[in-house]
Amino acid sequence: MCLQPVPRNSHKMTDPVGKRTYTFFMPGEERILLQYFHAIAIAIFLVVIFLQVFSLKTAVADAVLGGLILVSPMYFFYLVYGQRFAESVTLDFAARKVRFSFSDERGLFERDFQQIKWINFKFYLTFVMDDVRIMVKRPHNKKQVFLMLKNVSNVNTGIFGGL
Repeated sequence: MCLQPVPRNSHKMTDPVGKRTYTFFMPGEERILLQYFHAIAIAIFLVVIFLQVFSLKTAVADAVLGGLILVSPMYFFYLVYGQRFAESVTLDFAARKVRFSFSDERGLFERDFQQIKWINFKFYLTFVMDDVRIMVKRPHNKKQVFLMLKNVSNVNTGIFGGL
């Protein structure tokens, strides 16, 4: 089975009318941030050094240390969570499968609904399986998405328990 090209500027759910397939997309700005993270981090690092040395007349060694202090938490977050984010997640209710699409070498892979242990329903949807956790941005229509995901797996609502 092949996925259709995904729109690059949408993080909403696909139109469910008459379909048994639903797709969630990551927002374009988050997708760009993850795709070009290293270049963005290096640019921020160099800008901080440049501003400190030429504007504040800081020593180069101190400016480099300041840049590392600023960029290090960004790299920590990227190394811990960066590989978890999918570009899109498609739920196919007819086939009882979920497809995860990535822009890197992982490409596209699918799992059966039974392989999903639970879904964390917080600011991101996190699909928890035995070997991996995959995240995608939760659409704005929380109640509809929650009701649909209850048909797939156990849903951990966290702070959104009142849905």
